[in-house]
Amino acid sequence: MNRHSKGALIALAIVLGVAAGTAFTSASAASLKVTSQALTPFRTCTVTATPSTTSSVIDSSVRQASPTTNYGTTTTMDVASATSANRRSYIKFDLSGCAPAIPASATVRAATLRLYVSTLPAACRTLDFFRVTSSWAETTVTWNNQPFGTTINNPASSSRTGSFDVGTPTGCLNRTAGYVTGADVTSDVAAFVAGTATNNGWMIRDDAENSSTTRTTTFSAKNLSTLAQAPQLVVTYVTAS
Repeated sequence: MNRHSKGALIALAIVLGVAAGTAFTSASAASLKVTSQALTPFRTCTVTATPSTTSSVIDSSVRQASPTTNYGTTTTMDVASATSANRRSYIKFDLSGCAPAIPASATVRAATLRLYVSTLPAACRTLDFFRVTSSWAETTVTWNNQPFGTTINNPASSSRTGSFDVGTPTGCLNRTAGYVTGADVTSDVAAFVAGTATNNGWMIRDDAENSSTTRTTTFSAKNLSTLAQAPQLVVTYVTAS
């Protein structure tokens, strides 16, 4: 059978099908309907501690061995565990600097505290970070007047927001200089955004203070004025559609 005969048979089949009530349908790209969905794109706000004069970020250390001295203008922040010479660091990021502003109705998907560690202890240490529940000032906070008081190993580790390990030994999470991994503050930032908690930042201390051997971790502070090492808070969120 030649191609002309085949074409004639196909045409006849279509005519007979229509006569018998058989439906033949076709579709083209132009006739397809696409339903538009409401998209909720992720947004990211990064608050960076630069320049050194910025008020969007405040940071300081407090030292047990110098209980009335303020270290809010130093270029580094320390966390140390040592007999009668413990050190803690305080840091706060002002979220109002985000552009566009994060609405109170936003859902915070992730928030990470980025601190640049410049000096690591020779032993692997666990550093805890806690949401601060009262106000403090960069230029006046000291060991004696710090929000969490002067009691060693206070607050309890069980009340921490989170923790990360730092130190040079094999197996420690953060073993070299650079931004630390593991400082997840999502729940705290979500509370700050929603207005269910006041943003007073975080305090960082060694999980076991008063070590018989001094163990010190040093972080870059905003006053170092080095953008590549500046403290940061990175917030990823979505807004209601």
